[in-house]
Amino acid sequence: YPIRCEGLSLDHIMEAFQCPIKTFPCKYLGLPLHTRQLRRVDIQPLIDKVGARLSSWKGKLLNRAGRLRLINTVLTSLTTYHLTVFSLQKWAIKKIDKLRRGFLWKGEESVNGGHCLVQWTRCQRPKKFGGLGILDLDLFSRALRLRWLWFQWTEPERPWVGTNPPVNAVDRQLFRASTVVTLGDGATASFWQSAWLDGLAPMDIYPNLFKLAWRKNRTVKEELVNQNWTRGLWRMQSVQEMACFVNLWDAVQAIQLTDQPDSIRWKWTAHGDYSAKSAYNIQFAGSHGQFISSHIWKAESEGKHKFFTWLLVQSKLLTADNLLKRQWPCEPVCQLCSQEPETADHLILSCCFAKEVWHKMSQWTLGFITMPSTNVLVADWWQNELAGLPKKQRRVKAALLMYTAWNLWKERNRRIFEHVNSDAVRVMQEIKAEVAVRRLACGGPELTFTHD
Repeated sequence: YPIRCEGLSLDHIMEAFQCPIKTFPCKYLGLPLHTRQLRRVDIQPLIDKVGARLSSWKGKLLNRAGRLRLINTVLTSLTTYHLTVFSLQKWAIKKIDKLRRGFLWKGEESVNGGHCLVQWTRCQRPKKFGGLGILDLDLFSRALRLRWLWFQWTEPERPWVGTNPPVNAVDRQLFRASTVVTLGDGATASFWQSAWLDGLAPMDIYPNLFKLAWRKNRTVKEELVNQNWTRGLWRMQSVQEMACFVNLWDAVQAIQLTDQPDSIRWKWTAHGDYSAKSAYNIQFAGSHGQFISSHIWKAESEGKHKFFTWLLVQSKLLTADNLLKRQWPCEPVCQLCSQEPETADHLILSCCFAKEVWHKMSQWTLGFITMPSTNVLVADWWQNELAGLPKKQRRVKAALLMYTAWNLWKERNRRIFEHVNSDAVRVMQEIKAEVAVRRLACGGPELTFTHD
């Protein structure tokens, strides 16, 4: 793949190598390479590769928890190698997200908005912040690309060191915020762009001075010679810039270089080394969840029950109130009691049929599961029921709450789609059967306080 070889006899030069002469664009180690920015046709094979996995999975045969696992382990991982080097353009991310979103909610390649029960941006948040942990490809790509800047520091013998790594200004800013540089001989740390000044980079503390500086990529050692770092700063015009200059001057005068090499430490791991996981998670700093999601995902129950509960506490189930918002035909009255409008709060907690089931659960668990209070929201009920419990009891109780709510939902669906009505005793038998299967398969939840 010759570059700037005009005027040379390539056939004569390559005669001894016995290899063909080709032109860009090309593929190298599975990655598309071009002397210019990658075109859509160069990225499309990656999207097609993701889409090709959907037809063989028979997504409709999997529940949503199974689809979620496959999205995180297969669909998303297919892009990892590409994202380590290249930043996907927005159109490509949109297409891949369309495939992932359709597979999650319907097991198909595409889906309309009405079938997406929760906003995709919320699904992409980490589980501890109320999401599903589906990776945001833009943020994930940035986390992966930071390894280039890390290896520049830790493994300078790599052959590509000295060239411009595939990172942008935002990547570099995140890297500076994530690292702390300890000066040694000053031969590696950049004077302006490394976080050597109390864990911060001078360009972030004094951006106005950085704009005036002439040479922005020189090392600390080079800039300290004859106070080279001050070149260009004579153009200061404001009192604020002069005050910043004085502060930076005092900091520079306190520098004592040694014979040891400069060192770098990653802030977000205990061992101080870069990891893509920590780089990804720190981009959600400042986020918060509307509920304690660990109570859901750590419960001793199956994935389908956890996914169902995740929807339940957000009131995102397709109950009659949500169906009416989508203008889908439905019976607005609760199918369990035929008395009140159907909402998630009513169906699971306030319905007289649901209360009868909860009463039987309370009897079976000897009071460990209590009757829900009246006029309480599902989210508040879920949080209050599990608050203050030891970890083991909390996981068991969360599982029992899930099994009960799940079987109430199943009974509602049987009455609508199969026209089969069961009484509370039958629903209670279904709950006990599911708990027994779970205990047989996984050894939990341990119920030491129940009677048959």
